[in-house]
Amino acid sequence: MKAKDFMITDVIAANEQDTVKRVLEIFVNRRISGMPILDKNRHIVGVVSDGDILRGIQPKDASVFNYLLTVSYKAEKLDKIVEELKDHPVLNLAKKRGIVTVHEEDELEEVVNILAKHRFKKIPVLNDEKQVVGVISRGDVLRTVHSTLLNAL
Repeated sequence: MKAKDFMITDVIAANEQDTVKRVLEIFVNRRISGMPILDKNRHIVGVVSDGDILRGIQPKDASVFNYLLTVSYKAEKLDKIVEELKDHPVLNLAKKRGIVTVHEEDELEEVVNILAKHRFKKIPVLNDEKQVVGVISRGDVLRTVHSTLLNAL
């Protein structure tokens, strides 16, 4: 069985210009935890997850070091961080290098190996033109294994 046989083709994706606020709205309204970021030709330029957003808004302690004195400031307030970050491009928080994908012609076994090796929740599926044509989640794989393999036993 090939990736194209069990991938989800209705891909929810962000575009390069989407802001952190827009992506958060999509996460909440669509009840998802991650998505690819695509350019105008549907080529993948990044992947953003709920964890990337959380790391971006995580309050940070600021420290100023002087030769004789170290001054620590109180952690920034979360509302201030969110206010400053909301209009920034989500691509600033996203993973942009080393993005792992599968091809629509890859076999189920290869998809299972990649998901297990990298511990991904989902993985983008590309066609020959390197365009995102689908996404496969761990749940999609488990449903496929259940319906095709377990039922055959």
